[in-house]
This record gives sequence, structure tokens and C-alpha cells, in this order.
Amino acid sequence: MADDGRRFDGIDAVVLDAVGTLIEPSPSVAEVYAAAAHRQGIEADPDVVRVRFKEHFRRDELDDLRGPMVTDEAIEYRRWRRIVGGVLPDLPDPDRAFLELWEHFGRADAWRCFEDVAPALRSLRAVGLAIRVGSNFDGRLRGVLRGLPEVAELAEAVLISSEVGYRKPHPSFYRTACDHLAMPPHRVLSVGDDPENDVAGAGRAGLQAALVDRSGRQGDRPGVFPDLVTLAETFGGCR
Repeated sequence: MADDGRRFDGIDAVVLDAVGTLIEPSPSVAEVYAAAAHRQGIEADPDVVRVRFKEHFRRDELDDLRGPMVTDEAIEYRRWRRIVGGVLPDLPDPDRAFLELWEHFGRADAWRCFEDVAPALRSLRAVGLAIRVGSNFDGRLRGVLRGLPEVAELAEAVLISSEVGYRKPHPSFYRTACDHLAMPPHRVLSVGDDPENDVAGAGRAGLQAALVDRSGRQGDRPGVFPDLVTLAETFGGCR
């Protein structure tokens, strides 16, 4: 871990991704979508739903990367309507299902924090780092965070792409984060689970970046951490 510690010298603030880094859906997206289909008399295999969701979500992300990456609340609403329609194409009332799902994922009880979040946040605060959440979620995120005790204090320290006007990995998103912190990019660390949105994009904007890989698929290499606690411990020895 010494090499990673030296890498992050000079960091005074951390911008943490939300979904996949701090929080995850509980029950899973596939289970919730399948239940919405079941309420309309359609039996959807959660495994099939899981594959479809990944496919449509990724396709939408790739379309964004090829475009200007601009966004707002209305665009995000339409985006999720499009994704739901693609994942559950056979519903007799797709509008009803979309509204149910939109409301569901806007509630705190639809989410849970990863176990490493609370101790990691305590450690990061203890060494004096400013902490922000930077997410491609929409405005519902604040209500979700407020309802989760581990991250409730971060609900008012959130930068949301639909309010910034650009989705990650657009450099304007990261520049806005640095402006809010009143810090130059090289003193800000972007942390998340997405190699493009949280790491590569942040790096192109001049921030330092770290990838949280709880699955272990990325291997043991500099800048990759198995959890947030391991990342937070890095700062204990370098400040």
C-alpha cells in the first residue's frame, strides 16, 4: 500500500461516486423489475432481466459517450423511461411500471450502504479530508442519502449530473466538483467503481483517481482498492 499512499500525497478532498461505491439496490434491480412485471401478469425471469438491464444501461451509456453528455432532470427521466421499456418490453401498461420503478428507486428503503462505507467515512474525516458525492443519479439521490444513516450527512454535499448539466465522464462535471470545493483538480481524488466515469474521465480532467473493485476482477495494482476502508487507510500514513 505504500506506493498508493505516495500516489495520493497532496489530496485535500475526495469525490465519491454513489451507486456501486457507497450504495447498492436492495433488493436487486433484477428482482424489483421482475416484481413490477409480475404485478401486470407477466412472468419475467430475474436472470433474463439482469442481462437485459446491463445491456440497455450500457447501450445508453455508450450513446452518451458518443454525444455531448449534456443532461438535466427531464433528460434523466426520459432516459430511465427508455431503459425500463427496453428491459420490460412486453408489459400491457409500461407507463405504470415505469412510474412504480421511478418511485421505488427514489426511496431510501430501496437501497443499502456497503458495509465498508461508515468506517471509511470516519477515517477520511479523521484525517481532515473534505468529502463530496459526485453522481450520475438524478435529484432523487438526496432523498435516498438522507434516509440512510451511514451517509445522511452527505445528502447536502452532493453534485448530481442532472443539476451540473453534464454527465460523468465529461470534464465539466469534475471541474464543477473542484469549483464547489474551491480546490485545484490535482488536490482532489475521484473515487468510484466505474473505470471510465470515475477514473479515466477524472484523470483527463486533472484529478487523481482511485477505483474501488469489490469483485476483485481488476487485480492487485496501484490505484485499485478492494474496498473503501483500504483506500481510507492509505491516507493514515501519508498525511
